[in-house]
Amino acid sequence: MLRDIFAGVLGVAIAVLIVFLSDELSHMMYPLPEGLDPTDYEALRPYIASMPLGAFLMVMGGWVVATLVGAVVAGRIGTAKAWVYPTLVGGLMFAATTATLIAIPHPLWFSAVSLLAILASAWLAWKVSPLQFGK
Repeated sequence: MLRDIFAGVLGVAIAVLIVFLSDELSHMMYPLPEGLDPTDYEALRPYIASMPLGAFLMVMGGWVVATLVGAVVAGRIGTAKAWVYPTLVGGLMFAATTATLIAIPHPLWFSAVSLLAILASAWLAWKVSPLQFGK
């Protein structure tokens, strides 16, 4: 039981770390304009609307990779059924992404594709886990 809890917590922690690192990389490649306050969501709205496609894809890619890696690592360590960790990590990533997309306005296409991609990533982690780890 403790091993399963540890696996779930570690999977979520890894996912959060990957999102943090991919966001940092994205901010390095596509820095905010001088003087733009990242906590002022209304001021961010026109900036986000003008961001290049690469910036969107980098952020989305971070969310998708984070979901997949976090769920697979948790599945590798934990002893619960294969669907548990993708559901946990994917569900939390989906919820956090939804909260982010609500708080900070993003284009509709990006919001829809990101959420679907996170679900697909969790599904893939579930499908890969029993094949790879024998559960």
